[in-house]
Amino acid sequence: MARPGRTMGRPMAEDPHAARWAHLREITPVTRRFTYLNAGWSGPLSLPVVEAMKRRIDLEATYGPVAKVANEDKTAIVARLREASARMLGADADEIAITGNTTEGVNIAVNGVALKPGDRVVTTSVEHSSGMVPAYWTRRKYGTEVAIVPIAVDDGPGAILERFDEALSPAASLVILSGISYSTGGLLPLAEITRLAHARGATVVVDGAQTAGHLPIDAHALGIDAYAVPSHKWLCGPDGLGMLYVRRDRIADLDPVKVSGHAAASWDFAGHFEAEREKVTKFELTTTSTPLMAGTLAAVEQYLASGPAAVWDRVRALSRYAEARFAPLRGVRVSGAAGEATRSGLFLFAVEGVDPAHLVDYLQGDGGVIARSVREMGSVRLSLHVYNTEGEVDRVAELVERAVAQGVPERYRGQARAVEA
Repeated sequence: MARPGRTMGRPMAEDPHAARWAHLREITPVTRRFTYLNAGWSGPLSLPVVEAMKRRIDLEATYGPVAKVANEDKTAIVARLREASARMLGADADEIAITGNTTEGVNIAVNGVALKPGDRVVTTSVEHSSGMVPAYWTRRKYGTEVAIVPIAVDDGPGAILERFDEALSPAASLVILSGISYSTGGLLPLAEITRLAHARGATVVVDGAQTAGHLPIDAHALGIDAYAVPSHKWLCGPDGLGMLYVRRDRIADLDPVKVSGHAAASWDFAGHFEAEREKVTKFELTTTSTPLMAGTLAAVEQYLASGPAAVWDRVRALSRYAEARFAPLRGVRVSGAAGEATRSGLFLFAVEGVDPAHLVDYLQGDGGVIARSVREMGSVRLSLHVYNTEGEVDRVAELVERAVAQGVPERYRGQARAVEA
């Protein structure tokens, strides 16, 4: 059968980076067994990431975790992770705190802002719970007013900015929003929103769960105040680690909520205490897994070696290809952000009369396709990464065509759902 849109999503043979993508596919073992399309939830580990974690675990097993050789290795890993993360985020190493995940980073920044009753907290209708719940919590804790900017899947940057301009007011103190919406796949105009927010004196905190490892980031150019990212999604690093950028001139006036010795400039047992104000490490607690940091470092360096701009171009090309492949299918609707100004590597579609959760189970059970459903959009979401191919998009489309023609088998209906992140 002819494949519509074959020329729209440049085939790998014509991509100048095709050899790199083929290499990444080869060193990502899950691709040998599954069509893995779920980096937006949790990305697959590559062999270099696994090997970096194993090397550190072996070092700890051989010498113990605090022998001189292990401590020196940890110090080097931490320094390299800050530096690599800063390069990825368009920041400086002394603006990077190591956290547990995106949600922790968002919480550090949100709770570090001095809020009072009547302050306005602005967020959007396409946020993850990790942004919405912290926003609502400020209302419960401080008596803020939460304003939610409605964003439709087909809204372009102009419409989004108009609604932000309306929602922001002289009372706006904080903006919490995603760089890319997990539910629509839409890219938000962060730089322009930040300019509007700063004109009202508001702090801007970005949930970068769907951005790091996905699109190029330049935090300094964006002007945002805080930007939280995870290791485990598009970066394809391990679970349980993240990074938080805080703009240098904002570090001092954001208070840490959880504190350790890093939050003290000096202290003693006679009652003396001086708070650390200037160092971003004041937001860090104590023990962090060195194997996780080693794996995250390998993941960040792997991404940087691929070239963030090249990755962004490739995932968007796959998204265009998927749109052209799915749009003509009977009973199928492309349901995510597809305009060029908002397009990302997240591609969403819905099948008329079919529960997307059941369709996801069918795709995995009958086709070995790992995807997820998005309840808010009534859709299946494909995370199209550089280790994926046009052939895999075709495979999913063929399975969907079969589901439309024959229905989803009964064995995939009504199953208990896993918690989706």
